[in-house]
Amino acid sequence: MSDSSPGGGRPPRPSIVRHPAQTTLSTSVGFRFVDRQAGVDFLCKLDGAGWKRCGSGVAYRGLAVGAHRFLVRAEEGRGARSWPVRFDWVQAEPKSFSIAAELSGLSRLYPGAGPVALPLTLTNPNSALIFVTSLRVSVARDPAACPSTANLELIQANASEKRPVKIPAGASVRLPANGVAPPAIALRDLPVNQDPCQGVQFPLAFSGEAHG
Repeated sequence: MSDSSPGGGRPPRPSIVRHPAQTTLSTSVGFRFVDRQAGVDFLCKLDGAGWKRCGSGVAYRGLAVGAHRFLVRAEEGRGARSWPVRFDWVQAEPKSFSIAAELSGLSRLYPGAGPVALPLTLTNPNSALIFVTSLRVSVARDPAACPSTANLELIQANASEKRPVKIPAGASVRLPANGVAPPAIALRDLPVNQDPCQGVQFPLAFSGEAHG
C-alpha cells in the first residue's frame, strides 16, 4: 500500500517540524508535526511506551540520560494509519568545567568603538573529553552611575551543539578555539550624555554548559 497519498490506503506520513537537538542537556523536549492530509489525528510513542494520541504536538519532561526515540504517525477517521516517522536523540549528562577570564589588559570601552573580546580559558577537570556547548557573560552587579542594560552590549560566545569547544580530559583551551570566539562587550553610542560611564568598571560573571 502507498503511504504517501490520501485515499491510497494509508494517510501520508507526518513531517516533524519541531524537535530537540540530536544531543541535548535539557531534560524537557517538545515535538510538533503536520500532515499533508487534512483532518488526521496523530499518535505518538516515546521509547518503549505505548502509542498515545497527541494532537499536533507533545512535550516530555524528566527524561533520563541516554538515547531516546520518538515516533509519530497519522490516523484517519476510518482508522487507517500511516507508517511512523521517527526522531532519535541523546539526552547527555552535564559535565563540570571552569572558566578563567583574563581581563587585566583589556582596552578601554568608548561609545561607538568596536566590541572588545573577553579572553577566556576553559579547563576540563573530568577524566574524559567534554564538549562545551554554551558560554555566557553577564554583568554581576550594575554600577549605579552607568546602568549596563542601557549602555552596555554583551556579545555572547558562539559555542553550540553544532559548534562545541572540545576539551580533552584534564586539559585547558583558550578561546578562540574550534571555531568558537570568546564573548565580547561594547559600549553603546547613545544620543545622551554618557560621561557618567567614564572609568566605570563592570563586574562580569561567566557561565556555560558542557556534556561528555
